[in-house]
Amino acid sequence: MKRFVIAAFTSMFIFGSTATMASGNLESSLTPISAENISNWMSCKDKKPSDTVKSATLVKNGKIVRVKCADVNKIVEDAQASSN
Repeated sequence: MKRFVIAAFTSMFIFGSTATMASGNLESSLTPISAENISNWMSCKDKKPSDTVKSATLVKNGKIVRVKCADVNKIVEDAQASSN
């Protein structure tokens, strides 16, 4: 049982480290993009820029915020352009 717990913690550390490196930390040349923006961008993939989608993470006054796909696409495109 001890070996299993040690293996679980070790794998969490290893996988956590690679995810951090890929997300744009100091050792990576990628521009960091928040999970909120990535989630909204994925929701907007098949939609027109004038459409809106419900945010997967934002809530204001107990209501889910709707975001414009044009705004989300601009944030992600800017981050991708600055990474190159």
